[in-house]
Formats: sequence, structure tokens, C-alpha cells
Amino acid sequence: MTTWNERFETGHAQIDAEHREFFRQLNALKGAVESGAGRERVVDLITILQTYVLGHFAREEAHMARVDCPALQANCAAHRDFALKLEHWLELLTMSGTPVSMLLDVHRESIGWIEAHIINIDCRLRGCVSKGSPHEAGG
Repeated sequence: MTTWNERFETGHAQIDAEHREFFRQLNALKGAVESGAGRERVVDLITILQTYVLGHFAREEAHMARVDCPALQANCAAHRDFALKLEHWLELLTMSGTPVSMLLDVHRESIGWIEAHIINIDCRLRGCVSKGSPHEAGG
């Protein structure tokens, strides 16, 4: 399981809270796979994750635009790539014959992606503040 720590903090409370939720959902997905949950449950968890992630990406991109973050374009591109991966994984899982155990690979890749993404792109939000609000830290 992956745990949240201060190296993932962007300095923006809402975004950090949403990242913690992303970790929680990925850990729930791994727990379901390891406990032998059926295909339907795993597909449901990925669908919930996908919906959550797409909403988070939109909010985070809007926030980055609002604070004129220099990482905005890289963030948008990375978000598009990850959203496509989630869609592909969901398609694979809904096809008959694809083992649910494949989700451990999905989990490992997702955790690796989110950790690297937060550290290398999202943390560039540190120091970015809304125009007209120089002391903003909450989103």
C-alpha cells in the first residue's frame, strides 16, 4: 500500500486532499484484487476511480490556469495520457478472458505514475498563487 507523505504536498489544500483520496482509492482497488473480489467489483472500483480522476484533473488544471502555473501544459498532457491508460485498462477488464490479477499490474503502474506525477509536475504549484490573492494556499 502507498501512503501519503509531505513530499507529495503541493501547498494547495484542496489538491492535496484530492491526491490523498486518489491514493485511498488505489489502495482500495489493490485490496479488492488481493482479497479475491470478482471482476464486477474490480470494474466498479476502476470506474469509480476513473470518474474521480477525471474530475480531479479538470479541477487541478483549472487551478493551475488560475495561478498561472508554469507546469500547466505538461500537466494537461500527462493527465490525457493517464486518462487513456485508465480507459484501456477498463476495456481490457470488461473483455472476457482478461485475468483480474492483471489489476495488480494496473495498481503498480498507477501508483508509480501518481507518485512521479505529483512530485515532478503537481509540486510545481508550490509558490504559485492566485492573481489578486498573494497569500492563497487552499485552492
